[in-house]
This record gives sequence, structure tokens and C-alpha cells, in this order.
Amino acid sequence: MARNSNENENENIDPASVKANVKSTLKQEVIKELLNGSFHDNKTKLGNDALSLVVEVAKCLVTETCLRASSQALLESCEKVDIEHIEKCLPQLMLDFP
Repeated sequence: MARNSNENENENIDPASVKANVKSTLKQEVIKELLNGSFHDNKTKLGNDALSLVVEVAKCLVTETCLRASSQALLESCEKVDIEHIEKCLPQLMLDFP
């Protein structure tokens, strides 16, 4: 089966350039408050190492979302990533990042 020209463009996405253009500033204080709000026991504490790890995982999730959304935009021959491209990626992201 012949490949679509849009599929060939999809292979040319440079993850490093996408990552360089992604400006994710996830503040540790915000992540900490979100996590502390979900703890059922007030005695549960979140260590600094665990918090740093969660922030890094969140940054990876943001970067992966941007990569997938840009791939989706290229498949649709769009020059700009819109919220619709992100929405199309969310179901698979939810399966990949449970």
C-alpha cells in the first residue's frame, strides 16, 4: 500500500526541536499541593526526592503530549497545533500513562 505524503512528513518530526519549543514550567509547590490534596491520611508526607520524580514524570507527559499532537497536526496537514489535536491524542495517552 502506498504511503501518504503526510505520513512521510510525520517521520521527520525532530523530538529535540519539539522539546526545545515546549515551555513546561511545572512548579514543585503546585504538584505538591495537588498530591497532598489527594492523600486520605493527614500523616502521609511527600519527600523531596519523590516530589522531584513526580515533577519529571509530569514534564515527560507534557513533552510526549506535544510530540503526539504535532504528529497529529502533520497528519492533518495543519501548520499549527490546536486543542483538537491534543484531544485526539488523549485516549492513547491515558492508556500509555495510567
